[in-house]
Amino acid sequence: MPMRRRQQAFTLVEILIVVIILGILATIVIGVFANASSDTSSKALKDDLRTMRSQIQFYVAQHGSTPPAATFADQMTLFSDAAGNTSATRDSAHPYGPYVLDVPRMPIGTEKGKSTVTTGTTYVPGYAWRYDPTTGKFVANLPDTDVDGDGVAMNQY
Repeated sequence: MPMRRRQQAFTLVEILIVVIILGILATIVIGVFANASSDTSSKALKDDLRTMRSQIQFYVAQHGSTPPAATFADQMTLFSDAAGNTSATRDSAHPYGPYVLDVPRMPIGTEKGKSTVTTGTTYVPGYAWRYDPTTGKFVANLPDTDVDGDGVAMNQY
C-alpha cells in the first residue's frame, strides 16, 4: 500500500503569529521615524536661532546698536549705512549687510511656516519670532505648550 505524503504548509496559527510580529515591528519603526522628524525640526529651530543671534551681533558690531524693531527685517536682509538707512543694492553709501538672505521660517510648532517678527515679551499668535530691540534678544515666538522631545519649551531655546 503506497504511503501518502503529507503536504508541508503553514497553519493558520503560524501565519497569524508572523503577522502580529510584523505589526509590532512596524509600530516600533514608525515611532522611531516620527521622533527623528521631530528632533530634526527642533535642531533646525536651534540652528536658525544661532544664525540670527550671531548676525544680530554682527550688525551691532558694525552699527554700534541693535537693529530697530520697526525695520528689523529690512535691516537684516538689505544693505545699510552706519545710521541704519537701507538700500536694495550695495554702494559706497550702504556698505554693510545683508546679514541674512531672508528671516527664516519657523520650522516647528504652532507658528510653523511663518517668518514674521514681533516685539512682544510673551507669545503673540501669528508671529514666528520675538525680538527685543533694547537687548537684541531673539527667540522663537511659540507658546509654552510647544515643547521638544525632552519636554523643554521651544521658546526657551
